[in-house]
Amino acid sequence: MVKKFYYILHPRPVYVIGSGSVRNNEINFMAASWVMPVAEDVPSICFACDRENKTFELIEKYSQFSVNVVDDINLIWKLGTSSGKEIDKVREFGLKVISGKVLDVPILENNLAFLETKVINFIDIGEVRLYISEVKNFGGNLEEYGIKEYWKIPLHKGGKAFANISKELKFIK
Repeated sequence: MVKKFYYILHPRPVYVIGSGSVRNNEINFMAASWVMPVAEDVPSICFACDRENKTFELIEKYSQFSVNVVDDINLIWKLGTSSGKEIDKVREFGLKVISGKVLDVPILENNLAFLETKVINFIDIGEVRLYISEVKNFGGNLEEYGIKEYWKIPLHKGGKAFANISKELKFIK
């Protein structure tokens, strides 16, 4: 029996959200799979964040965040199961952080790709705030269809279960 309704939508890519300000040395990272593109004309994404998280506090303060694509599931697990209110995750996990080129957002140095985003709107639903953010900059090891080593993107199945996709691409004829 499915434990939670949203498991029907899993596995989902899992990302690391960077919040705060590098300049002010106020930084937090969390794991999140509830991220998706919204529009192309205004390049934008949305991200659902629990309003009790440290990430929420920092996004509210700075109105910006990064989305980091990493392939280290152990790091993703640590970032997703620890609280930025209780520990300094950068120091605790020895994270190497760089600042965004357009926004003062924390970005993990060892990433497959990243987005720098500025909050343009939000909606409160239940316990979460759904942030709608404009993408101001992005980068990584990219090609025509996105991340060059796409098969390394971890998919979160639920709990401690992660999967990866195949290297084989299938094209419609």
